Amino acid sequence: MNGTKMWGVYTFVAILIMGLVLPVFAQDDDKKIGIWQNDVSVGVNLLQSSYSQNWNGGEKGSVNWTANFDAKFEKQFNDLNNWRNTIKLAYGQSHKQDRDSGDMLYWEKPDKTDDIIDLESLFRWTPKGGWDPYVSVSFVSLFEDVSDDSDRTLSFNPKTLKESVGISRPWINTEERQLMSRLGIAFIQNSREFFLNPAPSSETTSESSTELAAEFITEYKSGILDGKVDWESKLSLTLPFIYSGTSTFEDDVDLVAEGLPDDLADYSTTMDVDWENTLTANITSVISVKLFLRWVYDKYDNTVAPSVDEDGNLLNASDVHQAIRKAGQFKQTMALGLTYKFM
Repeated sequence: MNGTKMWGVYTFVAILIMGLVLPVFAQDDDKKIGIWQNDVSVGVNLLQSSYSQNWNGGEKGSVNWTANFDAKFEKQFNDLNNWRNTIKLAYGQSHKQDRDSGDMLYWEKPDKTDDIIDLESLFRWTPKGGWDPYVSVSFVSLFEDVSDDSDRTLSFNPKTLKESVGISRPWINTEERQLMSRLGIAFIQNSREFFLNPAPSSETTSESSTELAAEFITEYKSGILDGKVDWESKLSLTLPFIYSGTSTFEDDVDLVAEGLPDDLADYSTTMDVDWENTLTANITSVISVKLFLRWVYDKYDNTVAPSVDEDGNLLNASDVHQAIRKAGQFKQTMALGLTYKFM
């Protein structure tokens, strides 16, 4: 077992030990029996500018927009059963003007700036002991995959379905703050399309893969600055110990000949980290400023399953190269827009 895998195992052991100690500091749950707790928000952010053809100054017009939909539906049916469903959808584009050789303004093809499809259903058994067994099902995808270098796009690609089982602990559950952790085993199914030939060909094929992984998820929500700012944070650690594509990397592909790291098989079972933070400042009942921060460490994107022909040639070599990300990835967005909440 290499050092990276051992680090992942040690991390999960430390988390489990923490879980045995932290109940001492936990607060009592604030359960509302038999009532659906609904939290739904719809938002649109827009920034626009445009100029006439003879505008003196060289500026170029642009339109930037993002639409998002966030919802949570939760019900404590009785003292022993809790069901929570969450939906997170977002899509945004940036449209820009440019000048052609005749100094005439025209609109370029829009670039995608945001894209999220994230659905989850979580059922927990909630005895008074505080440790709650759970089962969950989640689905993650994108509205539009624009990762191809030739500007070809694929809809709802890739797709990841995950079923999990384990134990959870609501450390804090009050009107003002919620903090919950989950530790379990996840079975993950990935499906991804990729283009078979260079552009302009649009012929595609699909590859699927599976994973068995340990997962640890902590979610926190709180109002800060006297309730003027809402803070939501989610930390997800996933440690795959079985990946269906590992044997292909180990036995079927000449990685060095393909220009790939010779230990690529180990990348697919390295711990993945995904940490999201959202700060929302509510200026009025419908106007808000939202700051979104996300840090991801995913050494190999397991949704990209290796595809090999009879001669051992890697058919999706470019996709495999793009799936390797040895450094962490960071995303930051800030937007002022209209948000309406349904409670």
